[in-house]
Amino acid sequence: MTDHTETTTPIVEKKSTDIHNEELWQFPMQYPIKIIGHASPELLGAVSDLLKQHFPLLDLAHLTVTQSSGGKYHSIAAVLPFENKEQVNAVYADLAASKHVKTAL
Repeated sequence: MTDHTETTTPIVEKKSTDIHNEELWQFPMQYPIKIIGHASPELLGAVSDLLKQHFPLLDLAHLTVTQSSGGKYHSIAAVLPFENKEQVNAVYADLAASKHVKTAL
């Protein structure tokens, strides 16, 4: 008699904010990031506040805001001083949770 019992292996799902190709990341590092959201007066303030929580010494004068060609979106570019992978995951998780942020690259 053949055993037809299915054996399953649990799949560990990565969150969208988890680091991929971890072996390529070397900390500490300066990492360029682009944050995209709907063009609104609140976007820059919300992103600035969030980044200051994670990087108290970050000079916000170095943030660059660019409007999309259609004017519907703004992108905010920054170079962030990450110390470890947990910090990367925390920043991306907070950006993903923000109602002002559409995506972060």
